[in-house]
Amino acid sequence: MTGTGHLLRLALRTERVATPVGVLVVPALLLATAAALAPLYPDARSRAELAAGAATNPVFRILLGPLRDSSTIGAIAVWRVGLFAMLAVTVIMAATVTRNVRAPEATGRTELVRSAAVGTSAPLVSAVILATGSAVTTGVLTGVAAAAIGVPAVTAVFVGVQFLAAGLAAVGIAVVVDQVVTASRTALTISAVVLITAYVVRGIGDAVDSASWLTWLSPLGWAERVDPFGNRTALPALACSALFAVGVGLAARIAAGRDLGSGLVHPSPGASTARWPVSPVGVTVRTMGSSLAPWMSGAFAYCLLVGLLTDSVDGLVGDSGGTRSLIENLGGGSVDLVGALIDTVLGIVAIAAAAAAVSVVGHLRDDDRRGRAELLLATAVSPVARVLAVSPVARVLAAAAVATVVAALVLVLAGAGLVVGSALVGGPGPSAPQVAGAALGQVPPTLAVAAVAFAAYGFGARWVVLGWIAVVADLLLGPLGSLIGAPGWLRDLAPHAQVPARVGAGVPVVPTVVVSIAAVVIVGIGLWALRRRDLT
Repeated sequence: MTGTGHLLRLALRTERVATPVGVLVVPALLLATAAALAPLYPDARSRAELAAGAATNPVFRILLGPLRDSSTIGAIAVWRVGLFAMLAVTVIMAATVTRNVRAPEATGRTELVRSAAVGTSAPLVSAVILATGSAVTTGVLTGVAAAAIGVPAVTAVFVGVQFLAAGLAAVGIAVVVDQVVTASRTALTISAVVLITAYVVRGIGDAVDSASWLTWLSPLGWAERVDPFGNRTALPALACSALFAVGVGLAARIAAGRDLGSGLVHPSPGASTARWPVSPVGVTVRTMGSSLAPWMSGAFAYCLLVGLLTDSVDGLVGDSGGTRSLIENLGGGSVDLVGALIDTVLGIVAIAAAAAAVSVVGHLRDDDRRGRAELLLATAVSPVARVLAVSPVARVLAAAAVATVVAALVLVLAGAGLVVGSALVGGPGPSAPQVAGAALGQVPPTLAVAAVAFAAYGFGARWVVLGWIAVVADLLLGPLGSLIGAPGWLRDLAPHAQVPARVGAGVPVVPTVVVSIAAVVIVGIGLWALRRRDLT
């Protein structure tokens, strides 16, 4: 483990933004949720109605788990945030491990570091120390946030233990996955799939009384059984700690016995010749397709769950005027509660579609930094594709085309999930053509947000972060603009405020044309800048 201290300091420097943000997400979300729920459930009667209504719904039990205590806003906020935020923490911890174990190996940085006086296990141990420290900090801050919103001190400690246990389990899973595959993106995807599967298995165990034993098959189920508002026992957390210890030990054993840069599963070398003419679009789809699929499948699954709630939304809201008013305001003031819910969900999914499109630009930046773009632009191609394939501008246009298709598919699949879910339960939702029209109507403003990332890439790869800033700003000023009380002139800058999701109301023509033209102009500015800079 020689050199572990040096590598840990290096990891702390490279993670100086990502790790603090990941650590602060859950405590901040818990505080914000408690503040938002306080006016919705101001008295014991409204909280009791929540416990007897929404908390008993199977879909809510899958997503959030059982509501153990409804006596205080703090307890309700922990339930509302708890397990879903716990899943987010596990993915963040897995990403932290992968960024510091597999990613440096995949790019050759670990080989460079290991050429110095650095031990075989030092890179792995430094990454584990960093991720473990992040998990501990997340648990402590989450416990402090729980105490700040009125949760009793002892209970708040066990809330922190829950999140710490889940984070440690995720670290144990991720370090093993990073030894199995060779690509960092694939490693993170596999870790996320394992953790999401654990979340779903735990949810089924919570929703079906006869299948409660399933929670013992899931690391998130182990963390849930710490039960801060019930039995308060730390014994299930020991199972997460054991998974962490076994995972780290197994990963260290594998790392010591394999070649640097390889994995237990070796990637297929592929065919010696291309099965079709090499083109920017074909290469973009083949290299980015697997990482974009989760955006689409996630949108469908999420909206399917929302669709399953459409037949019981009135009963779930009950007499809580604050909750009803919140949903209707987020949905544009619609008098139809189901319609307002669907409008709200489509508005949020449209932001996710913009994030998926921005992630395509992130792939372009990664290809530039790792030299893959130079290989593509120097590759011999067929005469038909030669004119397009050798042009950096054409490469960006191909990525823009892929981003457009992905954003549209995210929205269409979200609409399909809403329609299918509502049909399965016989809910009173709008018709399929109305939902499809509203979903497709969100494509132009979504692409206008993503255009900022493409324009930023044109000026330099380091400016791609502006695309993510645009996504967050559009979320706050668009779907959440009325909730946070943003002034009208500021909201008018957000594309999704100009073209909000309105099922059955028709797409506003003039704003749609304006944001479409704006998207084209912004991308054009990026292409102009791209032609005047070096690729790297």
